[in-house]
Amino acid sequence: MATTTTAPTYYSQTLINAWRSPRLVYRAIEDNPVDRHTLWTFFDNDPTAIAMASLRPLNPQPMAFVQRLYEHAHALHIRVFICLPPSDSDITQWEGLIQEKAEKAGLTATLDVEKLKAEFPRPGPKPIGVVTLMPPMGDEERHHRNAMVGVGIGAEWRGKGYGGEAVDWVLDYGFGRLGLHRIWLAAFEYNERACRLYRKLGFVEEGREREAVLYERKWWDMLRFSMLEGEWEALRAHQQKETKGEKGEDGKMEE
Repeated sequence: MATTTTAPTYYSQTLINAWRSPRLVYRAIEDNPVDRHTLWTFFDNDPTAIAMASLRPLNPQPMAFVQRLYEHAHALHIRVFICLPPSDSDITQWEGLIQEKAEKAGLTATLDVEKLKAEFPRPGPKPIGVVTLMPPMGDEERHHRNAMVGVGIGAEWRGKGYGGEAVDWVLDYGFGRLGLHRIWLAAFEYNERACRLYRKLGFVEEGREREAVLYERKWWDMLRFSMLEGEWEALRAHQQKETKGEKGEDGKMEE
C-alpha cells in the first residue's frame, strides 16, 4: 500500500497526496535511457499490449520507436508512470546494505555515509504502467473541456486492479484539478476485461464503430465510453456516503 505522506493539518490530504492513490504512486516520465527502455517494454515489445490497445500492425518495434511518445508530450494534460512504492522490506534491505558497507569501509562521518547513499540510492517507486490524459489535438478545441484517457499496465502486474485504480486517479485529476467536463476512452470489443472495467468504474457506453478493428481474422467493433463531470461528482458522493456508512459515529470501522 502506498504510504500516506504526513504534513501540517492546514494542508488537505487530497493536496498532500495528489500524486498517490491507495496502492500506487505516480511520477513523471524522464527522457533518459532507463525510462525509455521501460516504455519500450510496456508498449512496443509486448504483442498483447499492442493487440489490446493499439490499431498498429502487430510488428516488433525498435527502441527508437519510443521517441514518438516524447515528441508530443508537451501537448498532453498528463502522462505519468504508474508505480508501486518501495516496500518496507525493500527499505530495510537498503538500510542494511548501507550499514554493512559503511562498517566495512570504516565510515562514521555523516558526509561519508551520505556519499555512500548517493552511490547506492534508496529504493524508489517501481514503474508498472503508464496513464495518460490527452486533450483534443489543436488548441482551438480545448474550450470544450474534453480529454481522452489511455492506460497500460505491464504484463507482470495485470489482473491485480492497478489499471482501474490508475484510471480512477486520473479521473479525479481531470475533473477535480483540470476542470474538465467530459473524459472518454475507447476499447476494442474483444478486450472484454477492459470493457467490464470501464463499466464498473462508472463509464457509460455511448456508441461504437462497427467492425472497425481486424483481430485474429475477425472484424470487431470499437466501443466508446465516457464520463461527464456531473456523473463523476455523483459517483464520488455515493462512494463517500458508502464509506461513511461503514464507520461508526466515532469514525471507526463497524464490526
